[in-house]
Amino acid sequence: DYRYFPEPDLPPLVVMQPWIDEIRATLPELPDARRARYEADWGVRRVDADILTSEMQVADFFEQAVAAYGTGVDRPQRVVNWITGELFRLIYAAGDAQDLRQIADLPIRPAQLAALLRLVDEKTINLTIAKKVLEMMAEQGEDPGVIVERQGWALVSDTSVIDAAIQAILDANPDELTRYRGGEAKLFGFFMGQTMRATKGQGDPQMVKQRLQEMLRGE
Repeated sequence: DYRYFPEPDLPPLVVMQPWIDEIRATLPELPDARRARYEADWGVRRVDADILTSEMQVADFFEQAVAAYGTGVDRPQRVVNWITGELFRLIYAAGDAQDLRQIADLPIRPAQLAALLRLVDEKTINLTIAKKVLEMMAEQGEDPGVIVERQGWALVSDTSVIDAAIQAILDANPDELTRYRGGEAKLFGFFMGQTMRATKGQGDPQMVKQRLQEMLRGE
């Protein structure tokens, strides 16, 4: 067996606890600690916490986005879903060997992602439009509100505009209207689709549904 002998030219090394504590205090938060915090404090699913902490750049982006968006019910998880879904898709589409560290190089900043999610929460835009906005953000680095305003993509919530669109659909489809009022409830989907198409997908879906139900009843 080999034995280890003291080196006579090297003095004994004594590592004091205060030195250890000082070094530990200067270390960044390690992945395991971040993962546990995401789960315990923000309710992030374990599988998602693992993905977020796989690269420091991804975890940093996530935390900055949450700081800008807020930690209310489900908000951190919503940020996760957009990062691991839409932002990762943009990275993969770039063809850079799926290097998730490149999230730091995207023109989209964490605060801009938070602003986009708020537009969805406020029903200024829907999810379909939000994804289009995100793609333009990735190309131009613009704020989502600027893009929505320039493109005219804000949802239509003016009841007079929605009512006019619905009335035009009802007038153009008298046979379907008669059948619906005769009991063919499945035709509601037809009228809903026609109305959303007439508003170019920008009608507030809940408002369109409510007004359509009322107008189909003749109210």
